[in-house]
Amino acid sequence: MLPPGAAVVAGLSGGADSVALLHWLHSIMQANSIRLIAAHVNHGLRGEESDQDEAFCAALCERLDIPLHVKRLDIAAMAKAEGIGIEEAGRNARYAFFEELAQEIPGTRVALAHTLSDRIETMLLNMRRGAALRGLCSIPPVRALGGSAMVIRPLIECSRAQVEAYCAGHQLDYRTDSSNLEPTYRRNQIRLEALPALHLNDNAMRRMFRALEADEQFLLQEAERRSQEDNLPEPLQSRLLRQELISARIEPSAVRIQEARRQKSKIEITPRSITAEFEYVTNTAENLTIRDLANCLDYDTMVGNLESGTRKPGDCMHLCNGAGTKPLKKLFQERNVPPGEREQRVILRDNIGIVWLEGFGCAHRCRITDATKTVLAVKLSESASAT
Repeated sequence: MLPPGAAVVAGLSGGADSVALLHWLHSIMQANSIRLIAAHVNHGLRGEESDQDEAFCAALCERLDIPLHVKRLDIAAMAKAEGIGIEEAGRNARYAFFEELAQEIPGTRVALAHTLSDRIETMLLNMRRGAALRGLCSIPPVRALGGSAMVIRPLIECSRAQVEAYCAGHQLDYRTDSSNLEPTYRRNQIRLEALPALHLNDNAMRRMFRALEADEQFLLQEAERRSQEDNLPEPLQSRLLRQELISARIEPSAVRIQEARRQKSKIEITPRSITAEFEYVTNTAENLTIRDLANCLDYDTMVGNLESGTRKPGDCMHLCNGAGTKPLKKLFQERNVPPGEREQRVILRDNIGIVWLEGFGCAHRCRITDATKTVLAVKLSESASAT
């Protein structure tokens, strides 16, 4: 996980797990020539309490002389715009921030404080939705993040009780998220109700996860070894399709893998790029009607940076003059877009959500009105790489 000389971005929420992780990384950084920074996302969900978490993290990093990068976001607004849950929106925002920081230095490790307890909870959540072997493996100890960056989880075999004992032994203060006690969140239901009733043994869980990981790794290697064979067994074919989706930065859901298998072909993503041109227009009907309004957006309504890409899990959109926000899956179904084409449709996003979808046009919030001053004209051009 931590080769000598590694650059490490440590996710820091202020809770016991992340405080213990940061403290431990700090204790070994000199001996291992580790370059350490901390990253905190203020989700803005708990008002003053969220600000206090941020202040706590800043004070801790100042005492340890560790640089801290902070990002403040309105996760509730992002979740509403994307049509996804608060937890998913927060997770997406954190990983995007970590990846952004990691891109500055090749080979960066993003250290996250997930524990064995988190892994068990996630396994039960995955089981509830009918996950297969990989879902039962739960949170991976190490995984790729993007480019040469890696996510590592040094505490993945430590229980939450062990982490709290570490904090007590080193006299480390930490913050307690009051929302962790709210039974409205499914993970909290598992943590507060299901796990105490199950009386699971930590050592048994460690053995189980190691065995499941070994089985999954064997199947992945076997799928790669036999990738050129015809009539590949379904468990191996599914893993190859999943890897292709991941390479294309598409969420490898069971539905998407099943769609690809029905087509009896591999998923191919044609590299595409968006060339965006900015121009000013006057507010006259003549100037606007000569334009392809479906591909023109009110630039001043957009928030933050713009980026192009393809569909992500949970993507939703309120089409211009459409009847409310709908999942992209439903929009595609309504217009009979073939499953194999859905993953290739180009999407333009700002920091709030989708602003334009290829073949569908702009989002309602970005439509051109009489008050529009700056127009963003979207044009597509085929190329070998995205810009």
